[in-house]
Amino acid sequence: MSIIDFDKGAKFPEAEMSRIHSYCSTAFSAVLGVILVIASSPAWAEEPKGQLIDTQYEAVEARAIELVLNASGDVVGIRAKGCPGCPSSSILPSGDLVVEAGRHPINGVKVESLSGLPGVIHIYRPTGMAYRVSFPGAVFSGGGEQ
Repeated sequence: MSIIDFDKGAKFPEAEMSRIHSYCSTAFSAVLGVILVIASSPAWAEEPKGQLIDTQYEAVEARAIELVLNASGDVVGIRAKGCPGCPSSSILPSGDLVVEAGRHPINGVKVESLSGLPGVIHIYRPTGMAYRVSFPGAVFSGGGEQ
């Protein structure tokens, strides 16, 4: 094949033009196909319907939480009022229960003063026991609500 000088008005033969057009349209079709496959691949990944994360932990809000204490001040029971998501009105605490006021864990006499306040009970589903009780509106350190 010889080098063609386009400035002199040289023309490609008809068969050559047809072959170039065929290659270009094939390449364009292939590129378009790859783009469509890449663009549609997120549609192949199915998301679970309803709940996106299947977890063994559950947090339920209660209008009033009463912490039942034994003689030594340990929480031995949790009673929830106004708690439509609670498994029952009385929930057992786990051995390592954490009670939080605001963002800080508390214990002792302060725990007793939280009874009756609204809060969140964090439940470990396999056992049905509470592992944490949070009172987000109650703050003891640095003043604030109680």
